[in-house]
Amino acid sequence: MTRKSTDTIRTVDTDLYRVPNEQVLEDATQSFDTLEIVSVTVESEGARRGFGFTYTIGRGGAAIKRFLDDELVPLLEGQPVSPRRVRSNLRGNTTFVGREGISEFALAAVDIAVWDLLGKIAGLPLCELLGGARQDVPMYETDGGWLQYDADTLVENAKGIAEDGFAGMKMKVGSSVDRDVTRVRAVRDALPADLDLMLDANCSYTVPEARDLAGRLDDAAITWLEEPLPKGDYTSYADLRERIDIPIATGENFYNETQFRQVIDRNAVDYLQPDVCRVGGISPWVNVAEQAAATGLALSPHYIEPLHAHLACAFDNVPYIEHHSTVLDELLADPVAVEDGEILPPDRPGHGMAFEGADAYRVN
Repeated sequence: MTRKSTDTIRTVDTDLYRVPNEQVLEDATQSFDTLEIVSVTVESEGARRGFGFTYTIGRGGAAIKRFLDDELVPLLEGQPVSPRRVRSNLRGNTTFVGREGISEFALAAVDIAVWDLLGKIAGLPLCELLGGARQDVPMYETDGGWLQYDADTLVENAKGIAEDGFAGMKMKVGSSVDRDVTRVRAVRDALPADLDLMLDANCSYTVPEARDLAGRLDDAAITWLEEPLPKGDYTSYADLRERIDIPIATGENFYNETQFRQVIDRNAVDYLQPDVCRVGGISPWVNVAEQAAATGLALSPHYIEPLHAHLACAFDNVPYIEHHSTVLDELLADPVAVEDGEILPPDRPGHGMAFEGADAYRVN
């Protein structure tokens, strides 16, 4: 149960930041050399401030900020510090552009900010505000598995991931089935048997290619095959799940709750992967997690570790969360440490994150 607040929102500020990555990271469909962050700060009548943000992989941040400034910010003044009510009120004003993509990214930043503000008013960390208990959350590692790494590099990264105490490793596939199989088997042989191995195709395979890969790796103890097919092809996902033995994961590129409902209703998925900044914020993320729990599905969110650590503590169907690129840490006043492959949500009221020294990355 969440706490109610009679406070209202007085002012809203937005900012855009661009943070370069240390190296270009590659998957099967794109490269990642810059993180864009669009932030929203809301201040209540009681002079408390809530902070929220969303992100893009290098492009589109200016469009999100413009949508916030032109369409959503003018509606926020006087709104109650009630995240679900604010989201409902604002979302009703996005039908003219569609309820996914830019509008959901923008809504996410607002929703996260209002939840943060509510936590500060209540004096509770976000995980407790959502009814959970603050505790260490297991993680699997993605950052050692990018597509540009050859088999030898992947093997060395796998050994390091095991030594660091992570629950598993995710590696990128999707260049070609033959190359993928060779790389996967090298990693599986190097990774301890008790550590999970996930594969992420980033929507790059055709159905025959996905079936071929899965058939050739039947004996490799793969935890899941992530986003094997193009986005939105729910029927093909359902058909593929019936024809292969490797579990299917998807959801990082779903931009509203309805898209998750599509794969759930079609029995097309084993692991749901909502990203709090892409699905529209904490409020819809919680709704997806509740849908997953009601249908017996596991949930393992994509990226944004400091926020997802809080959310994972509120649900029993989250086996682990993802440890991704650490670019976001460049902006945080107090980056959340990962120890022995686990993360502990901040104990400060709200989500506990704030930017410090970010001016060098601000886009004017």
